Amino acid sequence: MEAEHRKQYLAGAALTLAMAAFIAAVLSLLGHSNRQDLFLADAADERFGWRYEVLADGRAQAYEPRFEPDGLTLRLPEGTEAVRIARTMTEDVPGAELEWIGGAFGVEVYLEGERLYSDFPQLEREADGFLHPAGEDWARLRQGAGESLQRAHVPLPEDYLGRELAVTTYFPEGEDAPEPVYPKLDDPESDMADAVTFSVRYEVFMTAYAILALAIAGMFLLDIRNGGADWKILLLCVYFLMLFLEEASGGYAGYYSGLAARMDLRFLYGLHLAPLYLYLALRLKGWWKWPLAGGVAAWALYEGVSRYLRFRHDTVGMADVIGPGALVVFLAVAAAFCAEGVRRGGSAQLGQRRKRYVLVTAAVAAVYVLDRARVWGGVDVYLRDGIWGEIRVGSYGTLMSLLTSVTAAVTIIVVVSEIVRRSLATLRTVDVLRERERLTLEGYERMLKAQEAVNAAYHEMRHHMTALSGILDSGDVERASSYVAAVSDELDQIPAGQYSRNLLVNVIAGTWLDRAMAEGVRVEHMMPVPQKLAIADEDLSVLLNNMLQNALEACRRMEPGADRYIRVEMSVVKQFLFVKCVNSAPAPGENGEQAIEKHRPGHGYGLTAMRKVAKKYGGMLTVEQNGGVFSVKTSLSLAAGPER
Repeated sequence: MEAEHRKQYLAGAALTLAMAAFIAAVLSLLGHSNRQDLFLADAADERFGWRYEVLADGRAQAYEPRFEPDGLTLRLPEGTEAVRIARTMTEDVPGAELEWIGGAFGVEVYLEGERLYSDFPQLEREADGFLHPAGEDWARLRQGAGESLQRAHVPLPEDYLGRELAVTTYFPEGEDAPEPVYPKLDDPESDMADAVTFSVRYEVFMTAYAILALAIAGMFLLDIRNGGADWKILLLCVYFLMLFLEEASGGYAGYYSGLAARMDLRFLYGLHLAPLYLYLALRLKGWWKWPLAGGVAAWALYEGVSRYLRFRHDTVGMADVIGPGALVVFLAVAAAFCAEGVRRGGSAQLGQRRKRYVLVTAAVAAVYVLDRARVWGGVDVYLRDGIWGEIRVGSYGTLMSLLTSVTAAVTIIVVVSEIVRRSLATLRTVDVLRERERLTLEGYERMLKAQEAVNAAYHEMRHHMTALSGILDSGDVERASSYVAAVSDELDQIPAGQYSRNLLVNVIAGTWLDRAMAEGVRVEHMMPVPQKLAIADEDLSVLLNNMLQNALEACRRMEPGADRYIRVEMSVVKQFLFVKCVNSAPAPGENGEQAIEKHRPGHGYGLTAMRKVAKKYGGMLTVEQNGGVFSVKTSLSLAAGPER
């Protein structure tokens, strides 16, 4: 039975992993749609052949580009009014368009003298080749563009290859940090496909977060029902709920449905990790548990309030909300868990679990870095310019995006694994309980048959006595002896099984002890308990069924010819029920585990279930094994239990 269950569980796990891998592969393909785009932005270490000309203090001049230490920001002369960049187009992208983000500046685009786009079509060009917008021209541009940034699209003719593209950026007077507009070359059809497929990914993750939040809430309710709820698990529910809200308001669905406008949650960006950090801190055992939990709560409160106030007054942008505090909290939680692992390093189970988490985290981080490297143009560019380049200028957005994304993915994997583990454990428990129910019904039916046989024998005994008296009166002693032998044979056929006056105790004991005696196990019992006990039937059934089944299975595993026995004692003293079972058992293995728990279907459930019953009635389960003798004993308080 155990091998069959193991095969079923392994088959189910393999199918689940295969489905997960298939879905992940499809989502990855959706995220890598056949989109052809190229951001033609110059950097210190990557040039696209642009030639530069600047208009500064009313004078046009050629310019050799120089970049700031970050390698990305162009250093333009003071008083720059406009920048013209030009290059020969060599990229073959079918149906290509030029795209850029427009704002508080003006742009015009020419392809070898053919005007493709201009924010100032009404102006005449001066002798220097530049336009010279005046105040009313800038006012007209701002009025047409509105307050938000605009995404501009300019189709290119089919014969653009080999022709010179010129893009001129004009800056209003007083512009603090003028930067030329670098266009992006892309295919609009592929761009639309990318938008659609990316929205699918958003929807899938949004749905997954909602399902996980509901699943954790359901697990908590089940734990309440079973009397073992841990409120800390609700922090994980809040974590996935915040992820759900971020995806719902920040994705395409949130944008086009208007949810993002009605529910601006930008100030919560990055703070969804706070409940996860708090949950992890409260799971620790060391002295650092409460200081770390308090630090996480204080950081979350401060960041949440300060961000809300800043966003409310529109004083910061999204890039300004990720500060070093988030990184410090992440490192503190990681360090605490490492210290906890070192302190409890002697636990083999903890060590295996830690190795699994490290491998999962490394795998997820590798996948994320490779995905980001595709966007940035290489792993080295992503790490050097994306992460380290931002840290050098005091920005932590890209680094925290890596940490939060990897943390979210690992958390999902761990939570889903826990849900699967608990589901499998529930199925095993249901199987065991069904087996207990079947055995209990069999014992009850056997007891009823025994009682009917006893009643019938009692009824017939008077007739037997009358007949025997008549035979003896006739002096036929031999015939009387034969009659007594025949009646004795009939009495021997009556099932045994009167172990206790308590009906349930008698049924359970009869189920296992009758079976033990039939298999040659010596049975001793003393169970003078009253007909009614202030213990729920299901609790008493779990305790006795597991106890006696363990004892019988241990006897079955004894060497042939060994002394096999089971001794069961139950008694009520004042307000306590004392239960003790002593049986012969094989010596424990090298790992010190009790032999009886290793080879039974759903092993491990028996002792755990008995301990749960003992704890429920204010007692403790004492398990001892001394050589070939195994004993289990407990005492249950009858003071507050329901009378049965």
